[in-house]
Amino acid sequence: MESRSIQTLHIICYKWGTLYSAEYVNILAAMVARHLSWPHTFHCITDSRDGLAAGIEVHELPDLGFEGIWRKLMTFKNNFLGLQGEFVVSIDIDVVITGSLDFLAEHPKKDFIIAKNWVKGGTRGSGSLYRLKVGSHTEIWDDFIADPEQAIDRFHGKNRLVGEQNWLNTHFDAFEYFPENKVVSYKRHCNAKGRVLEICGREIINTANFGCAVVPDEAALVSFHGDPSPLQVAEKRFGRWRHAPFVKEHWHL
Repeated sequence: MESRSIQTLHIICYKWGTLYSAEYVNILAAMVARHLSWPHTFHCITDSRDGLAAGIEVHELPDLGFEGIWRKLMTFKNNFLGLQGEFVVSIDIDVVITGSLDFLAEHPKKDFIIAKNWVKGGTRGSGSLYRLKVGSHTEIWDDFIADPEQAIDRFHGKNRLVGEQNWLNTHFDAFEYFPENKVVSYKRHCNAKGRVLEICGREIINTANFGCAVVPDEAALVSFHGDPSPLQVAEKRFGRWRHAPFVKEHWHL
């Protein structure tokens, strides 16, 4: 069996603008602390340190001349955060951690591991969770920053603020994946979506009123991609999406 020789992990998240408050970062750090027994440091790359908890390593988000999730590609810079040769784990801040994250420290010989994308017809990897050995795959950033406008024009998604997953998908012939049962989607794997019956434009029944979203056995991280956010289903249903009691159980300081 391969030795688990990683000395420490560096957990990173990105936050900019006002869509997500500092509370999301603080709660993510708290969830990681509860569910990761491996030695780690928690980092936040952000345009505002206001409200961030003590103990979080805060780094200023540089002005790169473009907006959106593309900025997360800087993780692939040579010597990112001065951590050359160290392992960083990038986690989206709109996730709920429900189980042990110790699998993040496994397979130290693999320099890049990513969550498998569950969206049909989408990219092969999901940027909600990945682990990178800093200094490996620097071409991901170097090729992008050489002409970011052209890259965004060609690879953007539904708008110009998203598309970094398309960029990764194009630059990797194959991905190494985390176990699929560990990283799941609220929308796809938690029995979350209800059905709405309308007659003459009037809602007659919404099956999201019945039952609750449930985390699959063995899942450790639930991704909330797009709407709803964890808070929107923590107490009740949100549109056709079912109430998720597991949010209140796990998403807290």
